Amino acid sequence: MTQIELANDICTQNTISKIEKHNIAPTVNILIKICLKLGLTLNDVFSDFSDKSSANEESILDAIENDVLLKKTDNIEDRLSLLEGKLSNNDMKQYELVNGVMDYLKGRFDASLFTLDKVLQLTKSGKDDIYTLLSYLFKGLNYLGQKHYDRAQYYFQMIDDSIDDDSVISNASDLEILFICKTLANSFNDMELYKRSYDFSQIGINFAQTKHVSYFLDELNYAAANSLKNNDGDRQEYEDHNNLAFYLAKANKNQELLEKMNNK
Repeated sequence: MTQIELANDICTQNTISKIEKHNIAPTVNILIKICLKLGLTLNDVFSDFSDKSSANEESILDAIENDVLLKKTDNIEDRLSLLEGKLSNNDMKQYELVNGVMDYLKGRFDASLFTLDKVLQLTKSGKDDIYTLLSYLFKGLNYLGQKHYDRAQYYFQMIDDSIDDDSVISNASDLEILFICKTLANSFNDMELYKRSYDFSQIGINFAQTKHVSYFLDELNYAAANSLKNNDGDRQEYEDHNNLAFYLAKANKNQELLEKMNNK
């Protein structure tokens, strides 16, 4: 495909040339249209700008955790079983976190809560450890799933306090931070705490833009839209977030989100 063919109905050929040479960064709208025309996802494109290690350089355990957070849970138990007896004490908190998350996803709430408590013992509940915050997150989700909203809010507040304190989370990946933001944004919407939902969606969107990553940008914009939909004074901002969520979901081939939006 020539630059002129790619630019057709998107932008000028000169703009495509400047993007290819890294002389300018494309706007989100242009980037979405380019992705759709080339059959790419935003993650495919942003990987060119990310300074993170490639998937081949990640540890097996990191790759397993990433897949779980991205809802790619096929054969996770089999992959975890290959690591038994081969992990350091420091790796065990991540290993147990994945087990706790898998229990949660399968609806085994009691088992999940027990395993997540083991993670907190390993991290000593240090708020500067990402596995502490992820354990709080999934403990909150466990209680939210059982409609114990007060308990869920207790653990979500623990994460909120850590972020308010501007703690340095040195072992956190971009994916983990954005997962926390989009999950809290969605959870607060479910609990009708719309202001807190909006705040976390904005934290996530700003973080993604700063780090040049695109994980969950569609879901973050969808959460932002949901937090604003009942406020007539924010109608235009609602439309902007909702439309962006739709086109980002389309570009990322996020069928689950597209179906959710089409059913509303």
